[in-house]
Amino acid sequence: MNVYILKKVLPKPVIMFFYSIIFMLTLIFTSGFINIVSQAYNNPHNLEDIAIKWQYFTEHKDDYDAVFFGASTTYQEVIPKIFDEAMTANGKNIKSFNFGIMAANVAELDFYLQKVLDLKPAKLKWIFLDCLVNDFILIAPTSARNVYWHTPLQTIENFQVILSSNYSLKEKISGIYANSTSFIYRWLGIGYFYNFWQHHQEENLPEGLQKIASTDKMLQEEGYYAMDWMENSEKWQKTFQTKYLDGYLKRLEQAKLGDYEQNNTLTPDSYGIKIIKNIVDRIENFEKISNNQVEAIFFIPPILEADVDHAAIMKAYDLGYIPTLLAFNNPNTFPNFYNLDNRSDGRHLNHKGAQEFTLTLAEKFAQHLQ
Repeated sequence: MNVYILKKVLPKPVIMFFYSIIFMLTLIFTSGFINIVSQAYNNPHNLEDIAIKWQYFTEHKDDYDAVFFGASTTYQEVIPKIFDEAMTANGKNIKSFNFGIMAANVAELDFYLQKVLDLKPAKLKWIFLDCLVNDFILIAPTSARNVYWHTPLQTIENFQVILSSNYSLKEKISGIYANSTSFIYRWLGIGYFYNFWQHHQEENLPEGLQKIASTDKMLQEEGYYAMDWMENSEKWQKTFQTKYLDGYLKRLEQAKLGDYEQNNTLTPDSYGIKIIKNIVDRIENFEKISNNQVEAIFFIPPILEADVDHAAIMKAYDLGYIPTLLAFNNPNTFPNFYNLDNRSDGRHLNHKGAQEFTLTLAEKFAQHLQ
């Protein structure tokens, strides 16, 4: 009766418009619901090196005592084989895996941390975390990799990080737009088919993204891959030498004198601190469920504070949320890491520098265990 009355009162085009809106909303919500309950997104399939790392780890999850999580400063700077050998020399047998992800921010790392913990690795005792809380403006929001981790919960967390930051309004809008795009692609299932048109973009990666040349070598190195080994490393080093070297040397000198201004893009009560606390709580809950003693070890790699803001990590440590923090971001304490012969660019060590850093990281960790 009500439908009949509406047809009498409203013109037919208006009724058809409302029917179209209802149909579109039903289609969107149904698509999202199917993607949430579907098993197809439980395992990454077209994420290149991330998918390869994930598959390898799932097959060998019970072999590892320690896992390193972080962005490229972990991926390209922590060498599990050297770390394990150094720990053995210090009387502690450890087998570790590098689950570093290029350009990953804290929300993406949290996503993969949850997936790793859900596997319930039998021997897992230490989780090393290098979290960049303020890196939320996605370089390629429609890439399969960014689409994959933008679940409703992770997207909301990233929005809260963006809104709680002190970035400009323009940067916040840009960040929200990019993350919204990734979420919509995932919600509608577009990410399933991204691999069909992804390949033609690989040769034109945005500036700052590197492509690995050999996934076999990456697995042989337990997930580590040096900056020197990247497919376009020579081109990137030339760009650093010609465009960014002077700026790096100036920032380095200021850092040594202590008269530089930190980014301070995150306020002390930033939501990023809450995400870090949630990560620690999640690891502690896993410890209770698995009956394994699992410890979260946060670390800051050799990178200038003028280049990356670690204010949230430092504040979380001061508040007692982070139990252990190993920091290497002081060029006066660790000058060797900041010498040009140990670096690929301002943010990353080369293979030689990564070897020295890994040995020092193992030494500091051994001291912590003692």
